[in-house]
Amino acid sequence: MNKRFPWFEALLVCCALVAAPAFLHADWTQVRALVQQGEKAADEKKQEELFRKAYAMAQTSVAANPKVSNEYFWLAASAGRLALIASNSERITLSKVIKESAEKAIALDSRNGSAYMVLGAWHYYVADLSWIQKNAAKALYGGLPPASYQEAVTYLTKALQNGAENPAEIYYIRGCAYEELDQDAAALADFRQCLQVATGSPRDRKMQQKAREKLD
Repeated sequence: MNKRFPWFEALLVCCALVAAPAFLHADWTQVRALVQQGEKAADEKKQEELFRKAYAMAQTSVAANPKVSNEYFWLAASAGRLALIASNSERITLSKVIKESAEKAIALDSRNGSAYMVLGAWHYYVADLSWIQKNAAKALYGGLPPASYQEAVTYLTKALQNGAENPAEIYYIRGCAYEELDQDAAALADFRQCLQVATGSPRDRKMQQKAREKLD
């Protein structure tokens, strides 16, 4: 069993390198369906099978549809899901894919709120690595691109402005980024806002529980 960096467990945002010929006409809706199946899978082995299939399909789909923003978003999303159960070295590679793919999705559609959310979360969680973790990643796997809490705030704000579907998680992560920037009033406001939005998933409810703990 590979020893894993716990920081990556927080990312949704995020491998099979060659897609099967059957994926030739894939599109992002098929990738989304595989990711959703993987999230519901009962065991890690089945999850890995589905997430690797989704990631391979996403790579092929991006190559076939290189000017579609959501193709790159779902490449980032599938890479993020796979990273949750991958080895450390593969996680570093996938982390770079997550960032680059989210940036490409935004370049193609500046209103893609979900892509802003992925990029903002990436900046927060990578910036939140300890000095030891960053140096271990650099020594063992070549390192990670630079990240910052301020960039996390910027992108998460744009995610909210562009209607991303998971505002509870966005408010919570942005609140944590504000904390690290010593902007305590803004952080508390975001944690309160996190509790006020409607939730649609267990992960959203988990974010709300964490926000309550921050406010206690």
